[in-house]
Amino acid sequence: MTKVILVRHCQAEGNLKRFFQGRIDTDITPQGRKQIFQTAELLAAEPIDMFYSSSFIRARKTAEGINVYHECEMKIDDELAEIDAGDWEGRLLTEIEQLYPEQFDNWHNNPSVFAAPNGESMAQVYERVKNALMKIVSENQNKTICIVSHGCSIKNMMCFVHGYDVSGIKQVPLGTNMAVNVISFDENLQPTVVLENYTEHLQ
Repeated sequence: MTKVILVRHCQAEGNLKRFFQGRIDTDITPQGRKQIFQTAELLAAEPIDMFYSSSFIRARKTAEGINVYHECEMKIDDELAEIDAGDWEGRLLTEIEQLYPEQFDNWHNNPSVFAAPNGESMAQVYERVKNALMKIVSENQNKTICIVSHGCSIKNMMCFVHGYDVSGIKQVPLGTNMAVNVISFDENLQPTVVLENYTEHLQ
């Protein structure tokens, strides 16, 4: 069995200030540092063999903070990056709602057809992160891997492991910062969701 612990990064400046981060490389907040400590404590006893993270500061610092109890090799994989939100990036969510009402409605109510203006579509994100996840699993069979990624990217990975194509993404909840998911893969690399959006360690 291969075990994947999939963690959303800690609170970053965009989460706090309510702007769309996407590919903007924002730093973490003091609350984010506290969340990393809480999650590191939760996962301290897990026999993690390898860490993977996107290259963005908010994900990398989260992975490094959890890794203090494990001192494992950590690989950076840009296929785990957040959605490229194009013209939305850096804009306040209230501003996006006013400027892009149709796309904003799709983001919330019909996300499978969402396409960021001058950025990625949801279908492109789904394919990118699905392939990244399965490549990591295939290269680390019978190990426990911790992957730190981003909200939209993790939502798409969870959509895939639940057995949906991108049309089912609305059925998958978006996890908050530092939500923990656990997926097991059998010898045929078939996934089973063990834990989804666990946050009790943050209370």
